[in-house]
Amino acid sequence: MAEAASVHLVVLEAWNITRFLSVTNKRREIAGASELITYLDRRWVGEALGRLHPGFTPEWRIEAHPVELLETGAGTAKVLVRGAEQARALVTDVTLAALRQAPGLEVTGVVGEPFDWVTPGALHEALREAQRALEPVRTSLPGPDARFLRLPMVDECASTGLPAASLSRLHPGEREPRSAESLAKWRAYGKEDEGDGLGRLAALAGTEPRALKRVVQHLAEKAEWVGVVYTDGNGLGDVFGRLDACVTDPGNRCYADTLRSFSAAVQDAARAAFAEAVDGLREQGAGLGQGAEGPVPVLPLILGGDDLVAVCEGSWALPFTTAYLRAFERHTAGSPQIAGALARRGKGPGLSACAGVAIVKAHFPFAVAHTLAYDLMAKEAKQVKDQVPGVPCSALSFHVLYDSSGADLARIRLLQTVAGPEKVRLTAQPYVVSDLGAEPAWVEGRRWGDLLRRVGAVAARGEEGERRLPVSQLHELREALFQGREVADGRLGNLRARYSHQGLEDLLGGRDSLFWRPSEEDPWTTGLLDAMDAERFLSAGAFDVHGVSR
Repeated sequence: MAEAASVHLVVLEAWNITRFLSVTNKRREIAGASELITYLDRRWVGEALGRLHPGFTPEWRIEAHPVELLETGAGTAKVLVRGAEQARALVTDVTLAALRQAPGLEVTGVVGEPFDWVTPGALHEALREAQRALEPVRTSLPGPDARFLRLPMVDECASTGLPAASLSRLHPGEREPRSAESLAKWRAYGKEDEGDGLGRLAALAGTEPRALKRVVQHLAEKAEWVGVVYTDGNGLGDVFGRLDACVTDPGNRCYADTLRSFSAAVQDAARAAFAEAVDGLREQGAGLGQGAEGPVPVLPLILGGDDLVAVCEGSWALPFTTAYLRAFERHTAGSPQIAGALARRGKGPGLSACAGVAIVKAHFPFAVAHTLAYDLMAKEAKQVKDQVPGVPCSALSFHVLYDSSGADLARIRLLQTVAGPEKVRLTAQPYVVSDLGAEPAWVEGRRWGDLLRRVGAVAARGEEGERRLPVSQLHELREALFQGREVADGRLGNLRARYSHQGLEDLLGGRDSLFWRPSEEDPWTTGLLDAMDAERFLSAGAFDVHGVSR
């Protein structure tokens, strides 16, 4: 009986997703890479289970069948398997499929120690052990660059810089050296009305493959600025780490069903939030066609679990991101699977997320912009978890990169800090997107509405189209910021008599200074620099969407 109840947990993960996406700067291949990453949870695991266990369906449960597909999504999969040999065969089959169909994508798998399925809590502990075992497996394997060696001498891929596998005619009349990785991404992307990649991404974006191809071409060839958006849910690691406290029954069946339904609900909420944000941009006139009826210039690259990576037109990046974050909160709060599980731990009602937005020139290296967007999310926007504890709170940080040599976030923020007897920080980021009830002092001046109010004051124009706050005066005020708080406020004092009724008071938000601080321990902060940077990237429609007049 004990032997019959013994089960292995298999965990599979594509772990070098960032490198796989960003090794090339070609939008078409980046979109193809996005498609290949989803093959792990959409194709390879299911196909392997079908080959190893004829008749397999996702409805199989481990009590009556040799395998159970526990969870898939975001380049990961978890499977319950009876028998160590069958578990190892599954890992072998999936990883070989990755090597053949997506060269350059690293897929690793571990087979957990057997556990007794009838023992309450055994599945929760098996998940924890498998996650711990996965890290050393990742680091022990050689990466793609070590496999693609340069001897004997071979030509270099025109796209990735890896050794070329063949001379390929990817464009009419042209033959160029391409690596196996580049060719796999190209095939996954497909042509105008072919290829799983283009069709899947078009479905996510709510459009047709031919229309999405226009978006890819626009972002690659016509857009002056693009925004790279990286969002991640808040507190999911804590939820999954203590999911045993979110179940209604201590048995492993209840735990498995809760994990499956919760994960699926999070993914459904992310997709619904994305669709809602894109529809909102379409209503605001973001479409590329005549009368703004064409496709919205947003290209989703990763939309799995609670993660979103997207590229969009620079002027719509910030409105899109705020709309997505708010929609994600609403959809997770409205999901019984999510709200119910969270309520059992005294949390919720839904989930929040944080985002980083890197706005760069269209031909700026995608890898660098992606890293900057991730750092803005992980190192800055995620501060809200500590500053606004106990309630779901979404926030975003952004940066407009004018200097291509300075894409390191630590360096950027150092240059926006004024040294001296008192510390002065020239950015108010991150900005809180959520509508909170009782707000801690830290939120003051950092609401998304505060940024929009400042942008509205900076961009305001009179009846004849002239700026109410002249550009020359604003730039003088901006220069004064870097000389310290007293110098900047002194310059402000010279302007108040003349411009106090022309938008300057809206810029200050009722204060007598450009600066504020939540407490004496915090640095002095100003939002003027953020407003001046964001002005050209917040379309007129964004003000209506978020309730701030044009």
